[in-house]
Amino acid sequence: MKKVIFLTVLFLPQFLFAQAPDYTVTNNQGESFVLSETLNNGQFVLIDFLATWCGPCADGVSEFSEVYHDFGCNQSDLVVLSISLDGSDYDTQVFHNLYDGDHPIVSGLDGGGSHVHEVYEVTSLPYYLLIDTSGAILYEGMSSPSYASLNSLLLQNNIQQNECPAIEFTQSSAFHEGWNLLSKRVLTEDESMEFLFETISSELVILKDAAGNVFWPSYNLNTIGNYDSSKGYLAKFSNDVSVNWTGLLISSEFTIPLNTGWNIMPYYATEAINSTLYFSSISSHITIVKDEVGNVYLPDYNFNNIGALQHGKAYYIKVTEAISFQY
Repeated sequence: MKKVIFLTVLFLPQFLFAQAPDYTVTNNQGESFVLSETLNNGQFVLIDFLATWCGPCADGVSEFSEVYHDFGCNQSDLVVLSISLDGSDYDTQVFHNLYDGDHPIVSGLDGGGSHVHEVYEVTSLPYYLLIDTSGAILYEGMSSPSYASLNSLLLQNNIQQNECPAIEFTQSSAFHEGWNLLSKRVLTEDESMEFLFETISSELVILKDAAGNVFWPSYNLNTIGNYDSSKGYLAKFSNDVSVNWTGLLISSEFTIPLNTGWNIMPYYATEAINSTLYFSSISSHITIVKDEVGNVYLPDYNFNNIGALQHGKAYYIKVTEAISFQY
């Protein structure tokens, strides 16, 4: 990992050069974060202290996410983490999604963020710190940062940009007896239907795409071909079954083409997002969204009883024209 070779000071600091207090929190994905362990691994840490009611804090969310992506998605020299003063995991995730955040965030209530605010004596927001591998606080900011200023700060401290590595992930999916709408969040080493459903083929009665093509194991019939990650599928099982798929995680920014009329749409976001928020960018083109049990989202009537969309599921969606969707 890199050593610090340059430091910029723009104002009288509160904690500059002090040792950062250690803490343990849990982010909204259920992952534990221990500051001292991260520093011992040779990574710098950029902390963004915020609150869901703080307007200037919201302005900086997308900037921190850009830094997160351009500096290796927390897998290289830098770890980027937002810590909220308030809110449950759900509340902070809604806030994060609303302002285009996709780096890790810790909620004030469920994740332990409010305690960290107390330990660091944060009295004004927004507030952010850069901590080096020795635990020394190199920089503190007390205004909403721009991407350019953050990028300059990191490069000046010899923290290099890196591409985000591909992430291997195991998706565990459970299907109930009868009809299921399903999607897959990983790219496996073999994308053939035969390979993906090999362990549960005796329980898979039939699988269909939106165009009516089928994979029918008992008749050795496959008119679908390989699995298409831009689509969801409708499958019928004779019993309750489960399957594990391991591969490279598909980005939540994956673009999904939607044809005019009915589609079966996969779901790739890394967290459960309310369907009203998730589809907000294309709501004017949506006639209806349905889940497998008949709950619906009707934008024109401001009606939604689907609630949050779920990993491993797919959804019927009818659109008024051919469009591409990217959350």
